Amino acid sequence: MPNDYFLVQFREENDYRHALYEGPWRIADHYIVVQRWRPFFTITATKIRKIAAWIRIPGLPIELYHDRFLWRVGSKLGTMLKIDKLTSIHSRGKFARICVEINLNKKLVSKIDVMGHVLQLEYEG
Repeated sequence: MPNDYFLVQFREENDYRHALYEGPWRIADHYIVVQRWRPFFTITATKIRKIAAWIRIPGLPIELYHDRFLWRVGSKLGTMLKIDKLTSIHSRGKFARICVEINLNKKLVSKIDVMGHVLQLEYEG
């Protein structure tokens, strides 16, 4: 399709679900926005308002490495999608990583205050 849009069809339901729900996807540090097909989709009328982005929270105190806290942080930034549990387990003490659907029309939050401690946020890509 024109303007760097691609139409993809999957034979297997599992492949479709993986592409749709296991992102966000990046190629050469550029996000690929994956969306379901919508009837009457037109390239000229479509504006991307929200994307899923990975956010790192470096230097997170060990007491805050739990799902409930990370889910609350993500929910304050946008629509919380998932927590990267594998990275959180192996990088504990370095950073936590969450995936959040963010609104591109709003200013990105660069830091959060947790009980008087300011934590920086890093948006991947």
